Amino acid sequence: MSNVVKRVTVSGFTEYLRTVDEYKDSSLNIFALFTGTPNADGESWCPDCVKADPVIHEALKDAPECSCFITVYVGDRATWKDPNNSFRKSPELRLKSVPTLIKSWNSETPRRVTMCTFWYGWNAF
Repeated sequence: MSNVVKRVTVSGFTEYLRTVDEYKDSSLNIFALFTGTPNADGESWCPDCVKADPVIHEALKDAPECSCFITVYVGDRATWKDPNNSFRKSPELRLKSVPTLIKSWNSETPRRVTMCTFWYGWNAF
């Protein structure tokens, strides 16, 4: 059984900021997965996101206790590819690729894992 006590899904930069603000002072281990927004069939436009999804959800079973896992949809392909995309321009994020997984905003420096390091599991953090 997963140790994740809270799962949240948000769409877009504004919802992401609102959610981070809500949980930033909590004692939870906060993870945010930035991924391509699903199409009408429920599948992401991003092939790397599709490949990573089952790996990430399997790894959630071993997530640290008292964790909050936020899935953040970054938009459709055209929105994501826009160089002025808020996720790319944000000084705190500066996302360069999806999927990207970032851990925590509270007392420690955020840690980032991109597609090529997903395969190492939670110990990468």
